[in-house]
Amino acid sequence: MGVTAAPIKSPGASPVVPYETVQTVWEARPRKYKSILFQVCMYILMMELAERLSYYGISQGLKNFMQEIGWSLVSASALKSTWTSICYLTPLFGAYLADEKWGRFRTILTFGVWYCIGDFLVAIAAYPSIMTNSAAVNPIFIIGLFVGIGVGTGAIKSNVITLGADQFDPHDPSEVHQKETYFSYFYFCINVGAGFSYGYLSILCVDGSAQIPAEYGYFATYMICAVVMAFAIVMLCVGYPRYVFMQPNDRSISMMCQLAWVNARQTRKGLILVSSTFCFLAALIVNIIAAFTVDDGNVGNIVSYVAAVLVLAGIVGWVYVGQDQSFLDVSKVSQGGSFDDERVEGYKKLLRVLPFAAFTIIWQCAYDQTDANFQSITQQCDLRLDTSDPNSTQIPGAMLGVFDPIVIVICIPILDSIIYPLYHKYAGKAPSQFGKAAVGLVIAIIGIFWSGIFEVIRRNAGALQDANGDPILDGGSSQPMNNISWGAAVPNYVFIALAECLINVTAYDLVYSSVPMSLKSMAQAVILFMSSMGSILTSQNRVFVVESEDFGEMASSVWFTGFFSCGRWTPQKPVGLHACTSTEDC
Repeated sequence: MGVTAAPIKSPGASPVVPYETVQTVWEARPRKYKSILFQVCMYILMMELAERLSYYGISQGLKNFMQEIGWSLVSASALKSTWTSICYLTPLFGAYLADEKWGRFRTILTFGVWYCIGDFLVAIAAYPSIMTNSAAVNPIFIIGLFVGIGVGTGAIKSNVITLGADQFDPHDPSEVHQKETYFSYFYFCINVGAGFSYGYLSILCVDGSAQIPAEYGYFATYMICAVVMAFAIVMLCVGYPRYVFMQPNDRSISMMCQLAWVNARQTRKGLILVSSTFCFLAALIVNIIAAFTVDDGNVGNIVSYVAAVLVLAGIVGWVYVGQDQSFLDVSKVSQGGSFDDERVEGYKKLLRVLPFAAFTIIWQCAYDQTDANFQSITQQCDLRLDTSDPNSTQIPGAMLGVFDPIVIVICIPILDSIIYPLYHKYAGKAPSQFGKAAVGLVIAIIGIFWSGIFEVIRRNAGALQDANGDPILDGGSSQPMNNISWGAAVPNYVFIALAECLINVTAYDLVYSSVPMSLKSMAQAVILFMSSMGSILTSQNRVFVVESEDFGEMASSVWFTGFFSCGRWTPQKPVGLHACTSTEDC
């Protein structure tokens, strides 16, 4: 039947599984640290901050850069969303290598270098003399962006957060509390890096600086990203002597694939699980085709719709399967199957996460609007610093993305230090993870509908003209601006940022705490994989945008996302999903 004959032990606390061995991993640390969070995880957090600065530094100017080298607005938007989906798909590959082959540290280090090479290739493509050479710029750019950064960032993404969480001893109450705080600090560092990228690099890539001419802006920006990524690798290595390492496990991921495949031939739910997963994978392939054919009229649109339908089919299947995992019991040795009972129970914990993971697809659709549509909307607002001067210095449209990380950096400490303790005081219990996510989704829906309303207001505000009646153009995209201040677009980012604080941090903690130790990277990769599917749905939205001086039916695209989010159920806790409370569980 394609499985091992002898039962294999469950993916429990550690790669070697026995309870005592797992416990001594932390006890055997050469030096004891009073604060694991600041004395050990500091290096991992700094690495994440630098890596996210590099990622968002590339991402924030991507659409405008692609238009500079000859891509249309629609193609640039679709290609960017497709690239994002690849960045969130490859964590599955990284999780496989970390959990079964190399361990987390080696996987992060190897693909960190790979990622850095991709950054340098994109920087080379942005050199002025290369940018004007269409035969050279596109191959260098596509390879660097998709093969280098797309694979590199994804392969390390699910492992960095897990490597940090591994440092905390689950038997030490003080370290357990530090671990809960670690996830908030992790997301805090992500947004500090993003804030610098949107706050400074978005200006540098368009306008240059006193020392850097504007035509070298993209080159300088992307070269900074490459150097910062190299710094991230150095920071990871500096902390090496302090880390606790979980060795690769006994083929947990491969065995899960075998279990699913065998179960698909025995049960209807097993078949639905496998079919749904294939729908997701097929959607990625179809979406890549759609991204390169989006300018081909109906052909590109039809392909985009096929990708969206495949994603929706996968969502329905995963939610249905995740509600009751008992169908896997037929594969237990005690039920006449070929898989160890404990192993099957370990995998059932991962399946319990699937409904919540599917919920994050819809959230990702809303989140992706910050790049997919918000930037385009903002670029047609009045971006001038002096509205009385037609030639006044303009704020780059991408720069408004800085409000997202600013709000997050402010709100996360407030939530952890004030809001959640107050809720616990008056409600008599801590806010549930699913409650946080539900509130976050409501805020996101409100924000998306407001964005659609704002887009209608913007389009009816009238064109911004100079004294001669000529339109005043945005310096980044060369599109006409409307007579409405850029400040009016800030709430678009604020709503999404508030939702992020409640959804993303919750997702990190929930998923890490709900699965066995040997599947923690895999579980994080599943959440990121769902983000990839959300990006595919966002990419499908690009069919609403036509090439015109008013960016087409942007409001329709935004409202479509809002209605789609409303149509999604409030996230509910799947039966049996709980945080692991012992090393045997986790």
